[in-house]
Amino acid sequence: MPEEAGPLVIADTRESRLVLLELERLGARVEERAISPGDYVVGEGFGIERKSLRDFIQSIYKKRLFEQVQRLTDAYPRCCLVVEGDPGRLAAIPNPSVFWGALARLITGMGIPVVFTPDEAHTALFLYELAKMLQEEGERVEARYKPKMMGLRARQRFVVEGLPGVGPKLADRLLRTFGSVRGVFNASEHMLARVKGVGPKRAKEIRAVIDAPYITVRKLEEKARQPPLSELASSSDSS
Repeated sequence: MPEEAGPLVIADTRESRLVLLELERLGARVEERAISPGDYVVGEGFGIERKSLRDFIQSIYKKRLFEQVQRLTDAYPRCCLVVEGDPGRLAAIPNPSVFWGALARLITGMGIPVVFTPDEAHTALFLYELAKMLQEEGERVEARYKPKMMGLRARQRFVVEGLPGVGPKLADRLLRTFGSVRGVFNASEHMLARVKGVGPKRAKEIRAVIDAPYITVRKLEEKARQPPLSELASSSDSS
């Protein structure tokens, strides 16, 4: 990383503006991209998932957390979970042994560091310091690492998440609705629009990507070299 340049942080387009503005204030270079899975990339193969404390607690009790974290570890060789919110609220959670047991499993069973921050400003500060430390060692930052090893379900979700506006939750919902990757890709615009979280606008964008012809660079160059129709018409008239 050049001395005059701040660390690069790639952030998902849906992330908190407060975090992004604070990162820029600290001197980070922020690039917004559609990332799936994860919310931030701060180093070479280093993905970060950011959750509010409320969402983190709900994910544990609704038994969604470990599947979400598994998708993150499938995609990134190194990852970290940032939990943001007032830690004083933990004193009021029901059945606290479930919460702390899940946290222990994340750390010891899955090898995932969990960092608690009180608010967006401290989240941004942690991301900045982590990115700075990693990139001072010469690491490159790339979004959406392709997993080296994936199970079938993870591969299916990975393919569907490549569609516009489709994150992990919506990819899972689409696959459950249509039964397979082929089913999702064959679904009509009307059928896609009926799926919760898609709607008419996103369905149209999805179909546009699926149906568009693949134009190579060579074809684009050939098209650019073709004379305009007006020139063709004038040359035929003169002959």
